[in-house]
Amino acid sequence: MTFDFRGKSALITGAAGGIGAAVAHLLGAAGAAVAVTDVALEGAQIVAQQINDAGGKAVAFKLDVSSADDVERVTAAAEAELGVITLGVTCAGIIRIVPFLELTADTWDRTLAINLKGTFLVFQALARRMIEAKQPGSLVGLSSVAGRGGRVSAVDYAASKAGVISVVRSAALAFAPHGITVNAVCPGIVQTEMTLNIHRERAKLSGITPEESLAKLASSIPLGRIETPEDVAGAIGFLLSPEGSYVTGQALNVCGGLEFD
Repeated sequence: MTFDFRGKSALITGAAGGIGAAVAHLLGAAGAAVAVTDVALEGAQIVAQQINDAGGKAVAFKLDVSSADDVERVTAAAEAELGVITLGVTCAGIIRIVPFLELTADTWDRTLAINLKGTFLVFQALARRMIEAKQPGSLVGLSSVAGRGGRVSAVDYAASKAGVISVVRSAALAFAPHGITVNAVCPGIVQTEMTLNIHRERAKLSGITPEESLAKLASSIPLGRIETPEDVAGAIGFLLSPEGSYVTGQALNVCGGLEFD
């Protein structure tokens, strides 16, 4: 599918790498003006420069999605630079592989602050501005197949991603009267640095190599390959596009058949 986002402005969180960067590149190549945001400013600046070098328009901002003040500051700055933001994707997220009984309250709080609270804050800030401007738009939250079931060594991550699906459903109902669609995507095993770190940690717990850990999980994918960030970005692009304008409140699995619920 060829997307056309000319005349649109977008804000992507967690866009210094992985899925967030892939989404930023897709939107930039399709004509959107993109606010590339991440707590890692240097990485965000690199992605924004790559989009600009390719003939698009992008600006980078440092953003801590767990801070309401920071979210408000950055969304205001992005709007001042790019116009009303009508496309938003929340890709900022963290995961730590820790057995259930060893998970600390501080780790729990940090994971939910970024993965879940951050999604809520960004949705709220962007939707308020769209509604004030009487502009329809689309929001997508990055969930995970982990949000569909239990994870004994990532209970906080699974809970946060299940929470993202719930927030998406509530936001879809709240914003539908204003012409704003809200959806989630649930990736499976994606070729990112985060995935590599997960399997480094799992390998320590299971006594195998990170490569063996990743291969074991990859073998369970019906389509027979690990997905790329671009696979996920394509699904997000559809949900943001006019072709996806009648889809709202949904959580789309993008996992090669790994999950069906």
